[in-house]
Amino acid sequence: MIKILSILGFTSSFILFYFEAIQIEALVLINIFFAIIFFYKTENNRPNNIPIISGSKKELSKDDLQKIFIDELEDIIIILNKFNIIVYNNKVAIENFGADLEGKHIGSEIRIPELLEAIDQIKIDKKQKKLEVELNIPLFKFYKVSLAIIKSDQILILIRDFTEMRKSHNMRSDFIANASHELRTPLVSLKGFLETISDSAKDDPLSQKKFINIMKEEAGKMERLLDDLMSLSRIELQEHIRPKDKVNIIELIENIILLNSNKAKEKNIIIKFKINDNEKFVIGDKEKLSAVFLNLLDNAIKYSHNSSIVEIRNSDKKPIFNNYTSISVIDNGVGIAQEDIHRVTERFFRAENIKKLKISGTGLGLAIVKHIVNQHRGEFKIYSNLNKGSEFEVQLPLA
Repeated sequence: MIKILSILGFTSSFILFYFEAIQIEALVLINIFFAIIFFYKTENNRPNNIPIISGSKKELSKDDLQKIFIDELEDIIIILNKFNIIVYNNKVAIENFGADLEGKHIGSEIRIPELLEAIDQIKIDKKQKKLEVELNIPLFKFYKVSLAIIKSDQILILIRDFTEMRKSHNMRSDFIANASHELRTPLVSLKGFLETISDSAKDDPLSQKKFINIMKEEAGKMERLLDDLMSLSRIELQEHIRPKDKVNIIELIENIILLNSNKAKEKNIIIKFKINDNEKFVIGDKEKLSAVFLNLLDNAIKYSHNSSIVEIRNSDKKPIFNNYTSISVIDNGVGIAQEDIHRVTERFFRAENIKKLKISGTGLGLAIVKHIVNQHRGEFKIYSNLNKGSEFEVQLPLA
């Protein structure tokens, strides 16, 4: 009935306008009024079987809305049946533990002994349980887990990722301990030279000049050390976040070689570079991968003999997975003793034969490389023989 009256109103207003009984402004206002009535009533008289969402075949159910909401949560949510089979997992669970979790036993997909023990215990106690889980293999992870029994003896598992917060706390402690230890030597040297300049050498310009140059070197060491410490802290903090960019590794390494060309010329070192064209794109972070090969090439030049060769090429070793590429930086330099190889990626560790050479370095370069490669879900391997050279192999996922 309202629709008919609205149509009659439209028609009447145009007739009145035609016979100049109303002005154009009145015509517009009248038609807006009837249009509102017409469409408002049409919307409210929508048949119940017409979907709310355009393009959908049916209205969203309560379960659909709940699933959409749960998938947007940052927490991991998993539901088990009484046989410990995963009957539901949200999107975040898939991102953390892999696809196709539903229908599988939790013990085969999430190998966390503390969690599996808590699942068995909650079936006995029938009480909500909370626990903290710390993992170190393959990467550091720290979770806070809540478990509860829901309908039909199903178990709801809520996992919150506190990795970044815990790593931040640990790194602050480590940073203070490491920085205070490593900065002490250059600080003591600076203090000693300043006292000498202001005391016994205050009237000796030649000694002052000599000491000031040494002080500049010590200050430079402190600056490099602080830069590397900050870089390593940032990398460790983000290590659990996997990079997703497509990176041209050939172009990246060519730029690194160019940056190190002057250092190579000073020692008359030839850099040979060859990577397969069909493996030139990897998944990663361009800036961080640049840091990897910058550190490796810098070390190769630094610890190589004059007039030698440094190679960057595809490794002869097979990568851990088929969709990975393997790139090696090979030198014929001083090498590393077998007993030291497993330790050279530790913070501040320097092999005994390297210490004797008195070559400057912070002892953080290979630690930075290791953590960046871990973040890329790759592999970092070292092969070396004392006085025969070293091979540093980096395996990365192909794009």
